[in-house]
Amino acid sequence: MEKTIGMRIRECRVKMGITQEELAEQICCKKSLISQYENDRVDIKGSVIVELAEYLGTTTGYLLNNEIGCDLDENEMEMLKLMKLLNYSDMVYYKESRNFVSTKENNNN
Repeated sequence: MEKTIGMRIRECRVKMGITQEELAEQICCKKSLISQYENDRVDIKGSVIVELAEYLGTTTGYLLNNEIGCDLDENEMEMLKLMKLLNYSDMVYYKESRNFVSTKENNNN
């Protein structure tokens, strides 16, 4: 039996180690809707598929057509989870901090 889009969403979510509730919070919907997606009870809008793929660390091609799997290794999945915990401003701050440290190290050499 070929995997459905719902099965692939569940597979990626479980591999990331997050609950339906956590996924729902990230894409601003109810947990019951995630359950309906995973059980193929409702059609999923294209924009939601894009959002799910981005958050789950996969591609829309995988979710829709089984093109490329959720093939991140354990370290990559852990990094993805940690990055999801950061909000955008934290990521910008982190990037600026790294640039500052890098510039300072270059000046000291």
